[in-house]
Amino acid sequence: MKPFRPATYICRLFLITAAFWLLTGIATAKQLHFTVLHTSDEHSSLLPVPFINYHMGERDFASGGFAKLAALVKEIRAQQADTQVLLLSSGDFTGGTPFSWLILKNQSSELEIMRRLGYNATTIGNHEFDYGPQILADYLLRSGSTTNSLPVIASNLVAPENHDLNRAGIRKNLLLSLSNGLKVGIFALFGKGVHRVSPDAKPVNFSDQHKTAQEQIIALKTAGAQVIIALTHSGINEDRELAAAVPGIHLILGGHDHLQFEKPEQIENTLIMHSGYYLQTMGQLDLAWDLEEQRLKLCNQLTKAPLLHHIDSSIKEDAEIAGIVNGYLSLLDEFIATFTESEFTDSRQIIARSDFVLARGEAFSESTVGNFITDAMRFETEKVTGEKVDFAIQANGTIRGSLLIGSGKDNAGKICLFDLISISSMGCGPDQNPGYPLVSLYFTGEEIYKLLEISALLPQLWGDIYFLQYSGLRYSYDPRRTFWIKQLPFINKPLPAYRSILSAEKLATSGTLSAENVYTALDSSRDKLYHLVTTRYLAAYLPMIGTRLPRLKLTIKNKQGQPVSLDDTIIRDKGREFKVWEATTRYAASFARGTDGLPIIPERYRKTEGRITVGKGSWLWLWPIVTGITAMLILLLLACHFLRRRRSKKPSSPDTQ
Repeated sequence: MKPFRPATYICRLFLITAAFWLLTGIATAKQLHFTVLHTSDEHSSLLPVPFINYHMGERDFASGGFAKLAALVKEIRAQQADTQVLLLSSGDFTGGTPFSWLILKNQSSELEIMRRLGYNATTIGNHEFDYGPQILADYLLRSGSTTNSLPVIASNLVAPENHDLNRAGIRKNLLLSLSNGLKVGIFALFGKGVHRVSPDAKPVNFSDQHKTAQEQIIALKTAGAQVIIALTHSGINEDRELAAAVPGIHLILGGHDHLQFEKPEQIENTLIMHSGYYLQTMGQLDLAWDLEEQRLKLCNQLTKAPLLHHIDSSIKEDAEIAGIVNGYLSLLDEFIATFTESEFTDSRQIIARSDFVLARGEAFSESTVGNFITDAMRFETEKVTGEKVDFAIQANGTIRGSLLIGSGKDNAGKICLFDLISISSMGCGPDQNPGYPLVSLYFTGEEIYKLLEISALLPQLWGDIYFLQYSGLRYSYDPRRTFWIKQLPFINKPLPAYRSILSAEKLATSGTLSAENVYTALDSSRDKLYHLVTTRYLAAYLPMIGTRLPRLKLTIKNKQGQPVSLDDTIIRDKGREFKVWEATTRYAASFARGTDGLPIIPERYRKTEGRITVGKGSWLWLWPIVTGITAMLILLLLACHFLRRRRSKKPSSPDTQ
């Protein structure tokens, strides 16, 4: 028996332990870990919503806001001190609340706060162009004045050679070297559909998305990138097309559709994540780059981290960011007081009361908030102009959400100025004051029917943002009768049928309740002129549709029926452009008051009124098929008839012996 030698066993134990740790280290080194935090469509949501419920530094019934986001990001970074955390945005960081109005006051509040939160990159969405490309250039130049500016990437943006956007610091891509040695390349795309809803982006253009992606992947890989991330403001359908068509993208972080995924989609080797909007949620992807397989892996199941964080009252605000936001709120109140001549001076001002939320509702349908806004446009324009308004229309894309009400003991049912303005705060007019101005148009009855066909057609082609809400009009349509063929082979274009509208009626008498409304048939003649009110932004689209679909051509006219330019139709009140948000605030103030002196939103807005209904008409192809079969039968009968006549006239053969 060999003698026991402790030194030998200790040596062997040391070698085994060393080998174990060496092998473990090699296995670990095969995967490089990092975390991506993602937001999109922040839409100037500096404050939690509804603002009526927000109390700085206290637990409340409001959700979202940059101060709560900052606290959440800090917490995750502290928990993952050994893993690098990237914070990225997919654009539309402006537009959607009155805070975006500060852009017109030479402020860049959104990017300044995002820079302080440590965002690694963002991109440009369609709402960054709400005030035009020159104001966007000024915005970016201001925000880039600091030494630690936030990288803004827009790989397919093409500005004219002498445009200020070319010196605003916009990047084609970004290469990040992480602490573990991993190199991450980022590029960003502005989508085709997004370009379609950005008329104010001119003269800026955007190059082909797929070609640009291929070029950026090559450029980033040449620079040493191992992981390729695309920030896209395109919508989910274009993101799926991109993932399928362009190999080499490991992660697409998308926006524009206001979607929030509970988990990423995967197409081939590409992960796609949409993480919500208005800072109500934030995505978290714990990732590992496998050096052997050259593949990106999602590790949230292993780390137990949620893929989607809800930014609610359970998160205590970051005090520093909350203070900065409060400073911007004071600037906003001063600005509002200036351009309203002190009609409004405080965003916190209680405007009205309601027992119910006026909901944005389901996509492609009438909504209570849509009814409220279009009624406000119609009735308040009548007061300003002194003229009868037949119809008002507004697109879902410019209705920024539901009209929210207060909760809790002190705020129950209250509506404040900030929350009311937020549902229709977008854009500006030629006066460069906040909000889209209202315009006064006249269309013939025949053109109103064309407008209704447009209402049915565009949402099916391009989504819910084109769905129109109406006041003063009731109609029924069959979406199955909109197109003969939705996508023609080879040319990939639709063939409209122009037969979707089943009925259309004009409001003759408005009752206290919707059940008391009286409607009469709409005169579809070319001689009858109807007065219609909408926003300048929406009205700019209407004549453009006729250039592609001549049968739906609309001509903007005055009340004499004469064609006029769009800017000649802008409604003015005391010399100032009359904005849609002003119409809604005045309309809310016009209602009967309760015992507390506050106007009360009428019961009629608790539910929809059947202004837009989906009906069922005859099968679109029925009569064409019947006509075709009938025509074929007639031709066949005629052919038989001529054949018999020809045979009867043929001379008989002579008798032969």
